[in-house]
Amino acid sequence: MAPSDNRSPYSGSPAWRRELALGVIATLIFFASMLVIPLAGTFFGIFTPMPTVLFLYRWGSPWGFWVPGIAAVVGFLALSLLSMVEAAPFFVGLLGVGLVMGWGMRSRWSVEKTVALAGIFLFGLGTVAFWLISMEIEGGLVRHMEESLGQTISAVLQQYAASSPETRILEQSLLDFVPTAVRLMPGVAASSILVVCWLNLFVALRYCRLHGLPMPLWERWTAWKAPEMLVWGVIAAGFMILLPVRTLSLLGMNVSMVLGTVYLFQGLAVTSHYFERWRLPRILRAVLYGFCLLQMPATLGMILLGLADVWIDFRRFPRKPSATSP
Repeated sequence: MAPSDNRSPYSGSPAWRRELALGVIATLIFFASMLVIPLAGTFFGIFTPMPTVLFLYRWGSPWGFWVPGIAAVVGFLALSLLSMVEAAPFFVGLLGVGLVMGWGMRSRWSVEKTVALAGIFLFGLGTVAFWLISMEIEGGLVRHMEESLGQTISAVLQQYAASSPETRILEQSLLDFVPTAVRLMPGVAASSILVVCWLNLFVALRYCRLHGLPMPLWERWTAWKAPEMLVWGVIAAGFMILLPVRTLSLLGMNVSMVLGTVYLFQGLAVTSHYFERWRLPRILRAVLYGFCLLQMPATLGMILLGLADVWIDFRRFPRKPSATSP
């Protein structure tokens, strides 16, 4: 099974209709899980773009646009009936991510360009939505978010913590950090978007390998490295954080989070290289990957490993010869 040309799939591939139905259903289930299943549903919901990625890569233009097109119409109607229309822009944004990445795979873009453009698309759409919402809220959305977050912190501490001088000190410290936390949300959002794009592309490539679809002409994941010029961005962001100017310091923090995510990917690539060299069982690899992504100290370690790999190049070290080698 290989990516088809632009001829009508009705003329030579009845699999198209089956894949179309499965793609639309999978897209709607992934997104619905995010809305109806607390916490765990978010993990499944981030794969909403994947059916679009695979279908567009498989069938090309114009037939590859049917999955996101039908899913968008059905999804909007369902959200309207459930009075959840406010979730529609997010749904459309995830479908757009799938379109960009599927088109990038089909057009033989580099993996960096594919992920970056998909991330820029979703972040830009979110920025426009943020701006439109801000216009409708008195005092601005940032101020509204600060007040809401501060009220939430106070309510949680009052409910779960006994009143004491220590509790009041903790509450005041958290409330003082709220303005900074709100202004770091662009970096958090951009980093999260990069992770969503990376996971969808990673799973899509795995699907292509298992089902015999020709892979894009990209280097193996275990050999991937971030562009070398990005290290200067890390250095510049570090200097900005140290500056006494609050705006520049916050900008440096946001940039550091985004670049840290990129080097997290490089650290995971180094780790994957050694997992393959040591021939670890797939189940054990999955557990270790989950640990690296879900435990903050391990995640920070992966980021530092990826950054150190820029200078040390851990994957260049050859395998030690065995005692039986000639």
